[in-house]
Amino acid sequence: MLALKRVGTENPLVLIDEVDKIGRGINGDPASALLEMLDPEQNNSFLDHYMDVPVDLSRVLFVCTANNLDTIPAPLLDRMEVLEVSGYVSEEKAVIAERYLAPHAREASGLSSADVILEREAVDILIKYYCRESGVRNLKKHIDKIYRKAALKVVQELGEETFPEPQAAAAQAEAASSQSTELASDKPETTSPAAESEPTQGPTPPPTPSASTASSTSEPAPTTPPPASPADTTPNPDETHPKTVTTRERKPLPIPESVHIRITPDTLKDYVGPPVYQKDRMYARPPPAGVSTGLGYLGNGSGAVMPVEAMSMPGKGGLQLTGKLGEVIRESAQIGLSWVKSHAFELGITTSANDQFLNERDVHVHMPEGSIGKEGPSAGTAILSAFVSLFTKTRINPDIAMTGEISLVGQVLPVGGLKEKILAAHRAGITTIIAPAANRADIEENVPESVKTGIRFVYVETVKEVLEEVFRDEPVMERWKDTLL
Repeated sequence: MLALKRVGTENPLVLIDEVDKIGRGINGDPASALLEMLDPEQNNSFLDHYMDVPVDLSRVLFVCTANNLDTIPAPLLDRMEVLEVSGYVSEEKAVIAERYLAPHAREASGLSSADVILEREAVDILIKYYCRESGVRNLKKHIDKIYRKAALKVVQELGEETFPEPQAAAAQAEAASSQSTELASDKPETTSPAAESEPTQGPTPPPTPSASTASSTSEPAPTTPPPASPADTTPNPDETHPKTVTTRERKPLPIPESVHIRITPDTLKDYVGPPVYQKDRMYARPPPAGVSTGLGYLGNGSGAVMPVEAMSMPGKGGLQLTGKLGEVIRESAQIGLSWVKSHAFELGITTSANDQFLNERDVHVHMPEGSIGKEGPSAGTAILSAFVSLFTKTRINPDIAMTGEISLVGQVLPVGGLKEKILAAHRAGITTIIAPAANRADIEENVPESVKTGIRFVYVETVKEVLEEVFRDEPVMERWKDTLL
């Protein structure tokens, strides 16, 4: 109602931000109200219980934003048309920084007329090792920080002799200070209303009109206007002393032409500190058996290369999971271990189909960077490949990364966030990506060609196809041709 009143039209565009963070409180359930507002079948007579007036919302266009669809109530989500907007790739971030973020930060720091240049290579380093988020908010903060430090560096090197305090601004500040002091000390004299209305002599009785005067007068006597109230007679201090604006926009100081500043990749550390992300890949050399490379989607909207480590030890057949893993990833590990146990003979792990496997061994699965929570159905193929690598004592090529969920019978299921995951793989130098066959159209249509350059995509439908690609040219493949494949 307030939005309709403010815009003054019956067909506005109303933006509801962060609709996935609504919750039920003591004042009611906002989701129920939104359910009625967004339903085109019943919002033509929406009843506002506060105003108790029906309002036609059928011509209003509602646009809602959310970061996660899982927390939106299903009936409310059913009434929305979902448009998924993926994050920026590195090339898009660099263009935004060059055309928009850097000029605005330069002007805000007073360096619009100075020879201060942020090189494109330095922006690429910022994007790669400082700002991997899907948006550009963090990148904007870093660029603003760079130009502020550049302005501070210019002032510190040249000193106040080159940049004196403007006399006009100092005089205006002094005049404003003196005027405010005068305003505080100058108090208008007020007279008590009771003293003004009190007469000096006794009251004089009104004269008694004669009968001839009263009878000859047909019109009523003119009325005297009432005296002004005490509030009306008090002078208004705003009229006698108008307010003075003491904050005026100051123009940037002129920068000498001898000032030249270049922010290069070598000097970037002096402005924004050490890199936040030290490296793209944990294993610079081929890892030992039991380690595979997965692709994950982080909560901030960016992708990451996530290694999966598996190790066995004497025990009682238990499975231990570490790395701040969510419930879905834990289930993926259970499914992967069950599949390997059921196909142990086909994989060559046991010598007979009836042999017991892992009854006296414990398995530990760890995904590094335990401070970052990991959740989602995309690590199944990587976990299963790590198990097979561990039990067959065969290393996996670190240039191969994989994403996809698995079923108990060995099917590879599609996943989301492919654009961000492929971008992370491209940044890490991955040459081969194993992805579900159901995501082929998504990758071919929605992922830019610049990101896919230099990467070979292998689309799989079953776990056996994953193992065939992961352990290609390995001795175990010759044995699997007769049993597994």
